Amino acid sequence: MKKSMLIGALAFVIVLAGCGSGKNEGNASSTPPASTTDATDGSTPDASTPAAPTPNADPVSIVAYAWPADKTEENATLDARIKRFEAKYPNVTVTPKYWKYENTEIAIKMASNSAQTEFTTWATEAQMLSSKKWIIDLTDKLNGWTYAKDLNSVALAPFIIDGKTYGIPIDAYGMTITINKKLFKDKGVELPPLDWTWDDMLTAAKAVNDPAKGIAGFVPMGKGTESGWNWTNFLYSAGGEVESVADGKVTATFNSEAGLKALQFYKDLKDANVIPKTWALGYGDALTLFKQGRAAMVMCGSGNALDTAINQGGLNKDDLLIYPIPSMTKGGKHIGIAGGNYKVINGLATKEQQQAAFDFVVDEYFTDAYLDSIDAQITSQKGKNQVYVPQLINYWNDDSEYGKKYEAVLAKHDNVYKFPAELSQLMESKKEASYETQAYYGELANVIQKVFTSKGDIDLQKILDDAAAKIQKNNFDKVKIE
Repeated sequence: MKKSMLIGALAFVIVLAGCGSGKNEGNASSTPPASTTDATDGSTPDASTPAAPTPNADPVSIVAYAWPADKTEENATLDARIKRFEAKYPNVTVTPKYWKYENTEIAIKMASNSAQTEFTTWATEAQMLSSKKWIIDLTDKLNGWTYAKDLNSVALAPFIIDGKTYGIPIDAYGMTITINKKLFKDKGVELPPLDWTWDDMLTAAKAVNDPAKGIAGFVPMGKGTESGWNWTNFLYSAGGEVESVADGKVTATFNSEAGLKALQFYKDLKDANVIPKTWALGYGDALTLFKQGRAAMVMCGSGNALDTAINQGGLNKDDLLIYPIPSMTKGGKHIGIAGGNYKVINGLATKEQQQAAFDFVVDEYFTDAYLDSIDAQITSQKGKNQVYVPQLINYWNDDSEYGKKYEAVLAKHDNVYKFPAELSQLMESKKEASYETQAYYGELANVIQKVFTSKGDIDLQKILDDAAAKIQKNNFDKVKIE
């Protein structure tokens, strides 16, 4: 789900073939921009910078994650990047190949050894891919890379398992609520405080809701895995967990007291009639309603709803606000899901291929060319009366030299969306569950749909218990923890 403008620029360097499904934020995918410089920005490589092989090095062939055939500009950019890399590493041949990661297909790809040497996957997949040894431990390689210290620890977290790092972040997100404050103003409704609660959210949704005009107070995603992905933010903010892991066993725990409170909140939203009558909405559907001015609030990762609403829907950036996930009670934590897209290296490749793939992935990270491309993009967007919406979580540390240079670029322009300073202080991002996450999201979609179609009282605990029993039998009991 995911498509902020930042991702667009970055995607020209690491070049994603596509991002995850809506549940992974949906988000766009970011990658550093194509450049004519190497990863050291023209400086002399130090001992920790991989050196280009000598001309007589043994030849190595790798397959890179590419775009679908109709993405002609993106594939042309990738081809240019490959040529730069092959000039720098003359013994390496890089062949682009399109296959968008799907967790329902990865087992077949690995069994046939047909996955790319380096590919893009989601934050939810780290435990599964690493436990099956389908991807390699990158710890030693990162220790020998100049810029490893500048990677954002929050973005890295989902792919750090037992102290080992298995993936390199491309983009990351924290879940937020985007608010159309113009709809509040039009109805004379006061905005809730940024440090808000579930009650504040429900009260605001009721006040601004206007079914006669086709305006919903809040738009949750009601179909597909994104439905369960949305709801899990309330499970987390109630203090709940999706699963527990002990003695080599994964156990469903979302049918807890916290889960019941979160599901009751969804029923309260439904009973208050503040969600759309046509509630069976996917990620794109929900963001479309919001950009059309038919929703006062929508939940998604970081600033993706902002970008869509401003640059596609034509809404004024000054009419839009980003809030953290509301806390369950006053003074509680604003906990939301953290996710994103990551580069990983195929565990079935040879050692030589794995090294070449790693060199290819990181070759153009942390280049001035990326910053130049962002500068040019913001300028270009201004000419189109568009606004640049930054990521809330970048793959670099904000306090690094690179982070400071990035902030200096943003400061040059007046068409950059600025997040409330208090937002980052309130937000607390929690990584997604480690095992069978997509299956869990899908099962929770069924739970949400039962709640949204219910009439009168229903046994919410039984619905949760039934879902937990089903996913336990069909998924969690089959997980083998080594």
